Amino acid sequence: MAVYDVIVVGMGPVGTVTACLLGRAGLRVAVIEREMAIFDKPRAIVLDHEALRVLQACGVTADFFDTLAPHTGTDFLGVDGQLIKLFDPKPPPFELGWPPNMMFIQPYLEAALDDAMAKYPNVERRRGWTVTAIDQDEQGVRVEAATAEGRRTIEARWIVGADGANSTVRRAAGIGVDDLDFKEWWIVVDAWLTGPADLPRKTTQYCWPDRPATFVVGPQNLRRWEIKLLPGDDLEALQDEGAIREILRRYVDVTACNIWRSAVYRFRAAVATQWRSGRMFLAGDAAHTMPPFLAQGLCAGLRDAANIAWKLEQVERHGTAASLLDSYEIERKPHVTEIVRHAKAFGLIIGELDRERALARDTVLAEQLRTGAVSTERQAFIPPLHQGFLENGCPSAGQVFVQPRILRDGREHLMDDVIGPSFAVFANAEALDALDASLVREWLRIGGTLLLSGDEAEEAPIETLDESDGRVAGWLERESKAAVIVRPDRYVYGAADDGRALATMMADLLRQLAPDRMVTAGDIA
Repeated sequence: MAVYDVIVVGMGPVGTVTACLLGRAGLRVAVIEREMAIFDKPRAIVLDHEALRVLQACGVTADFFDTLAPHTGTDFLGVDGQLIKLFDPKPPPFELGWPPNMMFIQPYLEAALDDAMAKYPNVERRRGWTVTAIDQDEQGVRVEAATAEGRRTIEARWIVGADGANSTVRRAAGIGVDDLDFKEWWIVVDAWLTGPADLPRKTTQYCWPDRPATFVVGPQNLRRWEIKLLPGDDLEALQDEGAIREILRRYVDVTACNIWRSAVYRFRAAVATQWRSGRMFLAGDAAHTMPPFLAQGLCAGLRDAANIAWKLEQVERHGTAASLLDSYEIERKPHVTEIVRHAKAFGLIIGELDRERALARDTVLAEQLRTGAVSTERQAFIPPLHQGFLENGCPSAGQVFVQPRILRDGREHLMDDVIGPSFAVFANAEALDALDASLVREWLRIGGTLLLSGDEAEEAPIETLDESDGRVAGWLERESKAAVIVRPDRYVYGAADDGRALATMMADLLRQLAPDRMVTAGDIA
């Protein structure tokens, strides 16, 4: 019977990304998927800059990134067709190395991730496996699956359920779901434009009480409509393409469209009551579902993957205390719950069916737009981490750290591609000079790196951060800090005023990872 470090259930983007990140770390991984092939129709359509950075970490190639298209922004139109709210695409420079939002085609992403996963010989793919039972004890988990060849059983130390909203792993763990009180039926139609069509240049929210809808400008000639279904609509009839075209007529010349996919969905807002049960973890839709109005469902799932992957790596590869894994739920559950609540709020704005309330809404939103009372950047609604594996009391902790372009071997690279998926200290020379040799050895033991900002490193293990755009130096200056510690998932652990504070913070971090080791800040210069 095969024994793995981690079993991942589900080979959608969240499961595949989890497997890639664990594979990159050298862990033995089995990925189980009941379907024999990639689903060949679009579902998610927006990736934000955090998600793109995670895909970069997975080794997704430029061939996929070349298929992306910039998000053109979003207009919200009121009852009378007037602009009541908007999101503008943020112009360069891009702090995380990627535009804040890009449009993509999901089958292309899944194929690219499948190719990336194939690069890791320590990751084994098991398509056509349907999980029938999961058991766990203090040593690990045992999974039974039905396959075309018969029943199979595999074991691992941990399991991650990225198996969707109807998660088998969640049920096996006995975990419930908190309903956040949003349930609406919508039809989603993806179509290729085949001829001239008088359509908005930007993604548009039609906040019309007689038929709310969303129009999405996808990559290439792909366009999407999400249309709210009203009391009295016949859901069965909407299986017919003629009925679908009839409902589309209000928004587009249907003779200029070739429908690729249509599906009726019940948009929901819900979060799992727990994200961990012993050796079992939930990620992606298994842990949370949200309406699509903030375009964060998949992005949130990829944050889950990045978070749990580095923590499992620390435990399995660096001997870190397993208590680190408790921080997964502590960090991710409140973070995604806040995003789900924002998505629900936008859904209520867009989907209002009462004309008088819609008119009142329009008045309030138009005034907010006029006065600038509400941000027009979509990313303003994505919070930092507020608790978990972070330096207590540090205002900078929980931010996503910047990603500059750095010079190496005469060429520019995105920073993450060069420094790798490790803990990293970015600091000025004075702060790094203050570190005791024994503290540095402990830092290197967990795979950490030390990078000098604003000067040339004289010797290993300190590396020169030769950035072409000054993004790290600018961050330290804005925060008035001498140093910052960044986690493997690129969230800020904490920032320090000087070398003494940096040494204390590093020692505290190391003690949390390995409580049985005697780690001190040492003699500080």
